[in-house]
Amino acid sequence: MNDPSGCGGSLPKADREYELIKAIGAGDIVAFEMLIKKYRDPVSNFIFKYMGDRFGAEDIAQEVFLRVYRAASEFEPRGKVSTWIFKIAYNLSLNEVLRRSRFCPIADIDDREFELAAPNHTGRKELEEEVMDALRRLPQNQRAALLLRVNEGLSYAEIGNILSTSISSVESLLFRARQNLRKTLIRHSEE
Repeated sequence: MNDPSGCGGSLPKADREYELIKAIGAGDIVAFEMLIKKYRDPVSNFIFKYMGDRFGAEDIAQEVFLRVYRAASEFEPRGKVSTWIFKIAYNLSLNEVLRRSRFCPIADIDDREFELAAPNHTGRKELEEEVMDALRRLPQNQRAALLLRVNEGLSYAEIGNILSTSISSVESLLFRARQNLRKTLIRHSEE
């Protein structure tokens, strides 16, 4: 089956992805490989930035795709496929972080929003280290919301679905996360 969606590319993206999941549920390995190819990097990067552990992120990402494969036949299209996949990734990552009972360094985040907060730093590397440290200090739900918004470009509704919270809660999480990052980066730049 060359086109698992059976649509020749004419359906909207959400419908094509749903058809892809249906094909995976029916045992189509090519469709599963297509899904992995599309989501491997975004899922792995999210998990890595959330957990701060490259090897752990790879293990969790593999588990995400195994769970997608096992659950594909029962997938109900109540939202976007990407939201469903990131919800699985978030839940597995959160469980692993809680299991380890510690925070790990987070990889770099798009720092354009925070450049003004650290004017005394001339090198990108120093700024990245400070942003990583500040991210590590955020509460888990603020960190997850910020990473899903900034790095994955998800909407507030999608983030709310993944984090099992309302849109207004997502807005609040993002506001507090940005505010906390700014405070931390300003404090570090003054030292």
